[in-house]
Amino acid sequence: MHNPFAALQYPKFKLAILVLLMLNTVIYAFVDTLTSTVDALAWLILLVMYELETNSNNLPIAETIMQAIRYGLIALIALVFVSYLQDSEWLDVVNSLLWFGLIAMLELEVHKPGLVMRHGQFFWLLTVATFIGLVVMAVIWLWQGAWLDGYDAALWIVAFGLIEVDIFNFLKRKTLNN
Repeated sequence: MHNPFAALQYPKFKLAILVLLMLNTVIYAFVDTLTSTVDALAWLILLVMYELETNSNNLPIAETIMQAIRYGLIALIALVFVSYLQDSEWLDVVNSLLWFGLIAMLELEVHKPGLVMRHGQFFWLLTVATFIGLVVMAVIWLWQGAWLDGYDAALWIVAFGLIEVDIFNFLKRKTLNN
């Protein structure tokens, strides 16, 4: 499978995505609710932490502290989810559930790699289904004219798909294994 981003300098590409995500968080702070801003900021910090953990041999702080911060961020995101439930914001609820699924798969990949390897086909299908669900959510928001939410969803799909999961290598690895 051809990777259309192979010619890009990957660290600069990652930096550009992170800058767009930071800008996205600032936009939410000015034009949306505090809940949406906290949600965007927590996800941004979580993404940076996953990036640090998976691509750095010398973490700036102890692994146990990183894990505690990560779990705290996940708890904060869960509180935002409860807020979406209470406010009957069903698109946000479904979107959050899909992202929770993706985070659970990442956690398993990091902490239980043997389990993921033993059930590789299942985890591959689950990851593909999750990304398809996230794309559908972005399309729904865009279709409804919720441009900021649609842009936000698309940006996060790109961020996790290309930075964290490295979707091109993920799909290539699976197609080679079949």
